[in-house]
Amino acid sequence: MSMAQKQHLPLLRFLFIEDAEDDALLLIDYFESQGFRFDWQRVDTEKGVIAALQKPWDIIFSDYSMPGFSGVRALEIVRQRDPDIPFIFISGAIGEDVAVEAMKLGAQDYVMKGNLGRLLPAVNRELQETKKRREHRQFNQLLRKLSQAVNQAADSIFITDPAGRIEYVNPAFEKLSGYSAEEVKGKTPAFLYSGLHDNNFYLQLWQAISNGHTYQATFVNRHKNGELFYEEQIITPLKDEQGNITHFVSTGRDITSRIKAEEERTRLTAILNATPDLVAIFEPEGRLRYLNESGRRLLELGVEKDVSRYTIQELFATDKNQQSFAEVLAIAQQQGIWSGETLLQIPRNKELPVSQVVLAHKESNDSIEYLSTIARDITERKRFEAELQHQATHDRLTSLPNRFLLLEHFSSALKNAQRHNYNIAVLFMDLDNFKRINDSLGHTAGDILLEQIAQRLQSCMRANDTVARHGGDEFTIVLNELKEPENILDVLNKLYNAFKHPVIIHNHDVYVTFSIGIALYPHDGDRIEDLLRHADIAMYRAKSMGPNQYCFYASDMNIRGHELLALEGDLRRALVQNEFVLHYQPQIDLRNNRVIGTEGLIRWQHPVRGLVSPADFIPLLERSGMIISVGEWVLHQACKAHRDWRAAGFNDIRVSVNVSATQFNDIDLLDKIRYALREEDMPKHALELEITENILMRDPAGATEVLESINGLGVRIAVDDFGTGYSSLAYLKRFPLDALKIDQTFMTDLTDYSGDAAIVEASISLAHKLDMEVTAEGVETNTQLEFLRTHDCDVVQGYYFCRPLPMPELTNVLHEKTK
Repeated sequence: MSMAQKQHLPLLRFLFIEDAEDDALLLIDYFESQGFRFDWQRVDTEKGVIAALQKPWDIIFSDYSMPGFSGVRALEIVRQRDPDIPFIFISGAIGEDVAVEAMKLGAQDYVMKGNLGRLLPAVNRELQETKKRREHRQFNQLLRKLSQAVNQAADSIFITDPAGRIEYVNPAFEKLSGYSAEEVKGKTPAFLYSGLHDNNFYLQLWQAISNGHTYQATFVNRHKNGELFYEEQIITPLKDEQGNITHFVSTGRDITSRIKAEEERTRLTAILNATPDLVAIFEPEGRLRYLNESGRRLLELGVEKDVSRYTIQELFATDKNQQSFAEVLAIAQQQGIWSGETLLQIPRNKELPVSQVVLAHKESNDSIEYLSTIARDITERKRFEAELQHQATHDRLTSLPNRFLLLEHFSSALKNAQRHNYNIAVLFMDLDNFKRINDSLGHTAGDILLEQIAQRLQSCMRANDTVARHGGDEFTIVLNELKEPENILDVLNKLYNAFKHPVIIHNHDVYVTFSIGIALYPHDGDRIEDLLRHADIAMYRAKSMGPNQYCFYASDMNIRGHELLALEGDLRRALVQNEFVLHYQPQIDLRNNRVIGTEGLIRWQHPVRGLVSPADFIPLLERSGMIISVGEWVLHQACKAHRDWRAAGFNDIRVSVNVSATQFNDIDLLDKIRYALREEDMPKHALELEITENILMRDPAGATEVLESINGLGVRIAVDDFGTGYSSLAYLKRFPLDALKIDQTFMTDLTDYSGDAAIVEASISLAHKLDMEVTAEGVETNTQLEFLRTHDCDVVQGYYFCRPLPMPELTNVLHEKTK
């Protein structure tokens, strides 16, 4: 065996009881030659054996006869300490009769010194068997303990088969009922019936336990001698690994009479320690006197732990929506009892839901002597209640909210919409040709399709929107916080994009289309019932137009939707027909009050509609993908304008243009920038690209790579709309940025709202520390200007100086500024 192989063997511990050192060394050489790794020790006296047994050993080898010491005595000492450790005699003078006697005394084997051929298999066998012997012994000890616990329990316990026939009763049951185990075995507990419970009582009991639930109630039973007794009983089903009920265990507690004080204390202690519930006794101020074993187990407090170090307030907490635990104690002290649900504060910051009763125990003068509490783990009940609640409010197939939860969500959305003057959209969606899918692929495939559709619908909605299954192949979506009704068109576009690709079911490509009806709050109603009905009506209108259509309930919204579609068609011709123009807004350097740059802003001069708002056509450019070609046009136009300004003598200004998310992700972006710089003979440092904060934070690592490439061209980079997104400072300092533009939304309330002022001031300070220039957008008043000047803002732009102008008009402004 190689050294590397030996290093992977376990390190064993061998004890040799041998008077002859040479014999022990021979054995050691033998084991080493067989590849064992081991530590060893040799002893040859009783005292040495006793001392050595303070350490753990894997196996013990002993000579049979030694001067002044016997191997049999060594075996006796070892077995007193450890009945399972392997013990092998190795002797040169042991006969067969003696060897047999040694085996009876507890030795595992014997081997003759002159013939060690049996030693190696004996050692390997015993090393494997030791663990099994220990586990078997421990298992038997555990069974004995459990048997003793049941037999000695103060509670009445009987066990029945699934049909209710008694298989076992403990002594406490015999004492409580007066019947012996022989008398009741094979019978049902009906012999205890007192006649004071009706049939419905036992019917509910049997239904509960047959369904696998634990049942608890107070029974009035009849003793063998005819006397009645009251029993608090818990019946628990026992299940096998497959979940089938194999037995019922009934635990009962006699609550008929009170016994003498000492007997009551003894019996109460046994009952409390046998119960699975937490039971505690505590002082009126909350300091614990007593905690039962279940309580210690739940709180992971060992028996040695002094419970008086704890207060009841530390162990329990109430739900945030309920009264505090201090109020619970006050009620118990005033009224004598409090009951309800609380949370047990178990270690590692976990909470266990419990059903709890707090009792106040008073002295003869009506003062409180002590309080007690019983708490029962209701985790399973809570889980079951939550599951029932989920089933009651969600569709079983798709797990989407059902109609009931949809109504609840709409109610919350309506309050929010009324508070902030938002719109709400209700979409009623009917799957086109679902019957054909069911008929051709089967109902199972239909169910799979509905599940996949539910997942896609949820994936393209916001977290605060609600996607619900209305029934069958119908879905409902409630869209919250719509600032403008037209925003619904963006959502429709997302829905259509989500289903551009087929759903694959059983190797079939299934293309999904919907007929969608849309109703809007407050335009089409302010109640969910009305909006659902109107959306349903609109859906049938859409269905009549053919598959994959949508229709608004309000005709004017249909007109607006068609207008936007028509606008998108006109937009596709606008670039070819030179309808786009750039307006430029100057940027003022506050350090010298000179125009330091201009921002190019696209405008659309429609031949019929006139000047179209950027808010209407820029989202259409993004959705249609035309933003790529239009953005390239803007880049060239801005560079051409800068060439004309240079020709007019304005060499010290720069021009900036916006880069959209689609452009930023264009793999040809760098080539297009290089081409524009070369084609328009544009100084690289005079071009600035504005990229919004949100674009950069979608993929910071990827954005860093693109920004570094742009920076490598010598082009300036500015972060636009700063403060409206969620920038990570860790990434912001890694981006190769030249400028930071504070969004104009912070300018409106700059001097009236301290929050905006603090954000602007912090943004300026942050940018300067990162060696970036700061531009403030949307400056419209002298007060705003002076605030920015006071806080060392570098550059400003806004209507206070100049609105965006066509290039010729801005050129005139530049001439006036230089006079």
